[in-house]
Amino acid sequence: MPMFKKSGGKIFAVQFNKAEERALDQEIKKQIVENDRAFDMDKESSILWMLHTQFGFGPKRLKLAWKLFYAETLKLREHYLMEQADDGWLARKKLKDIGCDIEEWYREEGGKTDA
Repeated sequence: MPMFKKSGGKIFAVQFNKAEERALDQEIKKQIVENDRAFDMDKESSILWMLHTQFGFGPKRLKLAWKLFYAETLKLREHYLMEQADDGWLARKKLKDIGCDIEEWYREEGGKTDA
């Protein structure tokens, strides 16, 4: 049972035991994955449109690219739902191994990265 910390009759903090923390963390991860699904079609559409306009992909190649991308998206969702130390997404590490540091690219473009 969570322990509520009070001061002056008002709750200012909640302390959970380890099992409660894990359960809360899992629920948060589930909600993140659900919210991510809401944005996937727009993200994927942007990528597919770029592949069409910049590299000439037609409908057949776009669908193949989408299927491959979707399969990786499912793996990524599974990764986030697993209970493990967060070592980052494997594809990001593989890209870094071949000299493509997406974290650095984000910093170069003025973006922020928590990784």
